[in-house]
Amino acid sequence: MSDSDADVLDQLAGLSPDSPLAALRRQRPDVVAHMQGSDDAIFRPKDDGGFVPAERAAAALQVALGLRDEILIAHYRERLHALDPSETLAERVSDGEVSRDKRWATIIAHVDRVTKEPESAQPSDLQALSAVGLSDHAIVSLSQLIAYVNFQSRVLAGLRMLREAR
Repeated sequence: MSDSDADVLDQLAGLSPDSPLAALRRQRPDVVAHMQGSDDAIFRPKDDGGFVPAERAAAALQVALGLRDEILIAHYRERLHALDPSETLAERVSDGEVSRDKRWATIIAHVDRVTKEPESAQPSDLQALSAVGLSDHAIVSLSQLIAYVNFQSRVLAGLRMLREAR
């Protein structure tokens, strides 16, 4: 990605490549590259560790719903739809239909806990993820995803405030 290309944060914040905020972000090209690199690594990994891309998009959607970030909700709904055209996971996220699938229910409970009440997370929560079949790799990936989407929301909130202040 060249410094002039719009990345996912620029797109979500509605920044055109020639906008002052995009130029401000490009003053730290390493940060822009690492943020986009994080997005690529989390959502398009070379090895998904058994936590497939559609599940990753659904988990990200759950984080966005918990944060009530309409732009991220739309973004992750679109990403999930592209990966799961049958809408199976999207229905489980939006309709609370998670109880039928213990694996997915455990993932969603963990996403909600870490997003809304991170101080309540316990080692037993990780053991629960393992008990429903998530590999260590998948658990680490889920943790990275939750942290990334929460961070992404905060960066976007800052960019939106700066854009509106102009």
